[in-house]
Amino acid sequence: MQSPSEKASFVDVLVVGAGPSGSMLAFSLMKAGVSTRIIDKKDVPVDRGHADALQPRVLEVLRSHGLADRAIARGNKINTTAIWHPGPDGGIERAGRIPNITAPRGLYPFNLTNHQGAHEAIFTDEMPKYGGIVERPYEPCALTIDEEKVDDADAYPVTVQIQNVHEPSETETIRAKYVVGADGAHSWVRKALDIQAVGDHTDRCWGVIDFVPDTNYPDIRCTSQVHSSTGFCLIVPREDDMVRLYIPLDETERYLDPVTKRVNIAAVNPDDLLDISKRAFQPYYMNAKQGYHWFTVYVVGQRVTQRYSAFNRVFLSGDACHTHSPKAGQGMNAGINDAHNLAWKLAYVIRKWADRKLLDTYEYERRQFAVDLINFDKKYVAMFESMAKNGQDKIDPVLHSKMVQTFGLFKNGIGIHYAESAIVKNPSQTIAKNVTVGKRFPPEMILVARDDKVTQIHDILPSDARFKVLIFTGDIYTAGRRDTVQSIADKFVEAKLCTERSYVGRNSIESTRMVHTFPILKGLKGDVRYWDVPDSLYRHWTDVFLDDVDITGEHGGKAYQNFGISDEGALVVVRPDGYVGLVAQLSDAESVLGYFREWEIPMGTKTV
Repeated sequence: MQSPSEKASFVDVLVVGAGPSGSMLAFSLMKAGVSTRIIDKKDVPVDRGHADALQPRVLEVLRSHGLADRAIARGNKINTTAIWHPGPDGGIERAGRIPNITAPRGLYPFNLTNHQGAHEAIFTDEMPKYGGIVERPYEPCALTIDEEKVDDADAYPVTVQIQNVHEPSETETIRAKYVVGADGAHSWVRKALDIQAVGDHTDRCWGVIDFVPDTNYPDIRCTSQVHSSTGFCLIVPREDDMVRLYIPLDETERYLDPVTKRVNIAAVNPDDLLDISKRAFQPYYMNAKQGYHWFTVYVVGQRVTQRYSAFNRVFLSGDACHTHSPKAGQGMNAGINDAHNLAWKLAYVIRKWADRKLLDTYEYERRQFAVDLINFDKKYVAMFESMAKNGQDKIDPVLHSKMVQTFGLFKNGIGIHYAESAIVKNPSQTIAKNVTVGKRFPPEMILVARDDKVTQIHDILPSDARFKVLIFTGDIYTAGRRDTVQSIADKFVEAKLCTERSYVGRNSIESTRMVHTFPILKGLKGDVRYWDVPDSLYRHWTDVFLDDVDITGEHGGKAYQNFGISDEGALVVVRPDGYVGLVAQLSDAESVLGYFREWEIPMGTKTV
């Protein structure tokens, strides 16, 4: 019998952990109309320290949700990396300054830093709009999966018992269709599933301190890699005039617990960390007159779990399934991208728009990225370790700069490339040479055909849980081209590709399209008439676009050229997360329809 203090409830998705990955996932699901709850064991959100840098790709993801401007207004932009090496007089000298971000055709050529709680708030502040909040302080204490019901689309096969952290007798039994463990590197959910994290755990320690510096070091507001004859230090500028220093520790025994042999943060003295860094900055001074905002010591570890899910009903996300050095600024970013990848797939399956096999692609795509990230992180950390240990041996500053820029191509997230799968098809990559199937769709300026308004193409690809089919028609007035475009329209209508579909939302039956189409014509302003496009291919005249230069002559007119699309045109399928799923010839509407047939559940189909 249920005790008076125990409650029972049902929910589509329970998210455990309100860090960056969990908060992003819960927000995205709530926004998509999915019944979602999120719990966290902390009494209050993080208010300082921890993860701090958002990379350009994540800023693009935030833009797709309409959240980038808010994040940028709250954070600190980092535009430049300064590299310092030992000088001839025993001090340090600048070897060069390079762009902090090497992101070709990226919308945001900078990193954005702030404390982790501020980044989490970008998502959690939005949740009340969709009927949700982070429930604190609650943690799971039991989890079971009814294996006989995991393939039943209507079942709630996962049972999780949660308890109040301070009042363990206050419990609730939650029956969920899906559970996501986004509860950090020591994930309770991962342990409950008996999923192992595989990789290396070194004995190398680094200290971290956040503070407002009193210094005459000239590049204090740049990311700086300072290699001196007496030490090494990495600087990351932060919000509110703060900086973060990463400091290698040679004397690690003083910070290790004699019993557990793990780092004891309570043994850390931030003044000691600052003293170590001061040796690297000579002849410049570095003081912390206002004290320290946050500090810690960590051991470098690089691990990825063997699996990302159990029965595609309980998933892992963020640090729960991959850990690595914080120096590359990838932990939070990888976790947010995990959530961005998983959210729309869960929404589609819960809406009964997609077969549950769509969920297989989450582990397939994100685990391979994590493996690549670990391999990158090992090389990146090795670079820092070599600088920290080299002492008087001077590292070639030219080689150093090249290494930093090479690593930057991976760090910024723009280079994420998903392999071929049910939702990444590559039969005709040459049709759009610079629109890489499996990568995020690149930004470009285009015009609204009717009023010549300049539009960033990323802004017609929002994260609204819809696919977009971009129809690059070429010159629609070329002989036979309008017939080709009409044929596309007829096939899409016959297949009900853009027909509204119903699904069960949080509190009611909702209806929306699964696919939006956007014609992008090639021609001259004033000569192209938007109504010459079949009206089934657009919802409103603002959905028909033109590749031509704007009235100032400064923007637009290069979309076909930069995308590598010829005058013959192309069809491009863009997934709800902004990644390219398919490129096909303009005349090949059947490939587009086949792309969806492999995993979608057609309208009117009864699911088991």
